[in-house]
Amino acid sequence: MNAWAYRGFACCVAVASASCAPAPGPSAPAPAPVTFPPLVPAPVPPASPKLPPVPEVRGPLHISVAYPKPEQLLTVRDSNFIFGTVGTGDAALRINGVAVPVWPNGAFMGWLPVPPDGAPRYELLASSGTERARLVLPVKIPPGPDTTHRDKLVGDTLQPVPSPDTLMPVPGNVYVTLGAPASTVDDTDRVTIARPAPGNGQDYKWFLFPGTVVKITGAVKASGDDFVRVQLDSIQEAWVLRSELQAQNISTTPPAMFIGDSAAPVRRIGAVRIESGPEWVDVVIPMTGPPPPYLVDETDRSLSLLLYGVTGAPVVSMMPQPADSYLNSISSTPEPSRVRYTINLEHAPYGYLALWQNGALTFRVRRPPRIADAASPLRGLTITVDPGHPPAGATGPTGLYEADAVLQVGLRVRDLLMQRGANVVMTRITPEPVDLGLRPIISRRANAQAFVSIHLNAFPDGVNPFVNNGSLTLYFWPNSIPLGVATQAALLAELGLRDNGTKFQNIAVARGTWMPSILTEGAFVIMPDQEAALRTPTYQEAYASAIVRGLESYFASLAQKP
Repeated sequence: MNAWAYRGFACCVAVASASCAPAPGPSAPAPAPVTFPPLVPAPVPPASPKLPPVPEVRGPLHISVAYPKPEQLLTVRDSNFIFGTVGTGDAALRINGVAVPVWPNGAFMGWLPVPPDGAPRYELLASSGTERARLVLPVKIPPGPDTTHRDKLVGDTLQPVPSPDTLMPVPGNVYVTLGAPASTVDDTDRVTIARPAPGNGQDYKWFLFPGTVVKITGAVKASGDDFVRVQLDSIQEAWVLRSELQAQNISTTPPAMFIGDSAAPVRRIGAVRIESGPEWVDVVIPMTGPPPPYLVDETDRSLSLLLYGVTGAPVVSMMPQPADSYLNSISSTPEPSRVRYTINLEHAPYGYLALWQNGALTFRVRRPPRIADAASPLRGLTITVDPGHPPAGATGPTGLYEADAVLQVGLRVRDLLMQRGANVVMTRITPEPVDLGLRPIISRRANAQAFVSIHLNAFPDGVNPFVNNGSLTLYFWPNSIPLGVATQAALLAELGLRDNGTKFQNIAVARGTWMPSILTEGAFVIMPDQEAALRTPTYQEAYASAIVRGLESYFASLAQKP
């Protein structure tokens, strides 16, 4: 599962188990009898014909709930899922009076109303032959809407409006430096992320160099974090985490909160030059002062580099790069406090790096790899394979942990790629955790031509898993869309699940800019039939084959470019 921490759902949950209680001792009072109504097995939904059959398991009746865990606070009040196992596939199961399907291996998945406020619990009754089992699982229900204060209602949802946090303005001219030294990684990937508004759920839009100086104009607490509002130039504002300010800019004595220079930094741009190499083209922009805030945009045949807070930018009018098969020309559009450089390409953007070095911003445009043979497009390329998690990750009804399953898929991808003549970089080959932010850095340091992170999906509360599961491919930067589309098509063909699309998502592992980077959610580990399939070498191989087919299709398309 990608970081739906993204999405507010943690699948690594504790297991609650119960079965028929033993007879009490002689001195214990007799418990109230449990009435077992006749239990009728619910029909199991039809599976994709590409899924291997769920194996039959016959064992002792024993109820284990994988989700939700005991006393867990649900995030919805309408309907939700509950899943786990009853230990045997010949059982019938009822949860809060609703018949729930049990798969041949004993796994179950139920979609039913959230328990009422007055009885916040799931009662699970199971039977198999002469065996009976009961489990009561207490949960916490979110508070209901405040219907007594009509001013707090939103439309028909009757949801309370959260009180807005108060913006604390920062008067005057206070210029601060971004990139707290304590969190700085000695690597080009260390950036300060700025977003258009404070709080979670905002797009990560700007990726600023450590040492960037900006004017701070306000502070607010949002989504539990402290944010500050900064000016990138006289026109553009953005928000960064307060922790990204360097220590000398934060006052320890009230009432002042921020300390900085009163004068704006002076950034003057010198003569732009082009330095070509076999693997990339550098656009070198000399500059006085600290590194500037910047923004990169892509089109199908260009890269746009917008620099904020600069003056004196000379006009660059269609500067050509002679006899270059990839770079067509460069032009600039100076404005009073910013300048935009448009880098026109002969083909679609493939990758880039923004570097601050030796008093210059070097914008390194990566050339696509030369694919000599479309029939063998991966030969000689370096591909990074990233088995997702740990830490975190989803867990299925019978306990299959996402990180364990995708490691097996990743190792099969490695073997298939090597058979096709590719060099393979693995972010992990053991169950040990690998830091989330390190994974794309590993890939860039290896100068890989593509990065694929392998995951299994799960849902947040309130999403019906029976009608919404399927295969999904995610990307962050537009240059990764063609690889994502090719891989998604291969996933659908190999795995036979619903098409959940190729979509943008703010995922950390796919934010590297040097190569096309995608994250695959091939199947749903919380669905009993898909979890069972993912335990088999056959389906692991199908998932791996789909990823390799997607890579082959994408790189073969580069060989077909005129």
